[in-house]
Amino acid sequence: MLRAAVHRFVTLGAGALALLALAGCPADASKPKPDHPNQVRQVEIRYVTPISVCRTKLAPVGDPTRAGSAVRDLDPAQWTQVLVPGYNDDEGIESIAVDCTGNYVFANESLKGGGSERGWPHLLEPDDMTVGAGPNGMRILWLRTLKFDNGDEGGPIALARAYGDNAEIYAVGSFRGPKETRLQTARVGNETMVVADSKACDAESQTCRRRAHFFLPRRGRLIEGAVIDLDRTQIVPSVTERGLYAQYHLSTDVSYQKDGILLLEQVSVRITESDVPNLDSNRRLRTVEFSRFLKVERDTLFSSNEPLWERVVGRD
Repeated sequence: MLRAAVHRFVTLGAGALALLALAGCPADASKPKPDHPNQVRQVEIRYVTPISVCRTKLAPVGDPTRAGSAVRDLDPAQWTQVLVPGYNDDEGIESIAVDCTGNYVFANESLKGGGSERGWPHLLEPDDMTVGAGPNGMRILWLRTLKFDNGDEGGPIALARAYGDNAEIYAVGSFRGPKETRLQTARVGNETMVVADSKACDAESQTCRRRAHFFLPRRGRLIEGAVIDLDRTQIVPSVTERGLYAQYHLSTDVSYQKDGILLLEQVSVRITESDVPNLDSNRRLRTVEFSRFLKVERDTLFSSNEPLWERVVGRD
């Protein structure tokens, strides 16, 4: 309907509009005409691009004929100036800095306990920012200013894009996780979601836990709607095999759909190898599969069921 309305607005002259008003029957514009590709393409771009909450003018570069649409890559210092308007390279960033939406950059519960190793104001280095790429020039920015005792890093996270002589911020939030966390976007219906894929390993147990953090853009903020386990292993005393240990391993397949996220979870259970003779160890017990759905409900992702991990671990 929107595409047809745009087409009619562009192609119909004043006289034709008057006739339509008298007749009460609009002309058939169900198919866009090929001589107006720009209008059709504009509608499609607005359909997939979120509404910006901050916009910064950039110095024009490149071919003037393409200046309004060419996607641009900014360096970390430029992105920081877009995200935190009061920032400059010489003075660094303050602990009470305000982002472009008017919110304090570090005033978030997820960042509690973090500190700047370089003191305040914090002088940024290029490696302090992680930039993830998405379609249509989308960028996910993570300014890792804070350090935590467990090795995590944290700071503001933002969904952004630079094109032509504009840089836009669509939503701002906070994230804490391992430095190697991968950032990407995902489409859920008309939603552009931010996904942080993190992996933390425990040296003592020699096991790792990989998780996905799903952020929803809401009213200029990136709100963490859900966190799920993608890959996880745990070894606990077996409840059915006395004197032995059971290993549980979870793997999750993620599928993005028009109204939410489909999760296919699989947990495999096996008895670990034992040094004690005459014990039936090092064998597979069972594999359990279950699917659940994360539905977008306002500011969160509502799960249709409890995670399979919670229902299986410790029961062999």
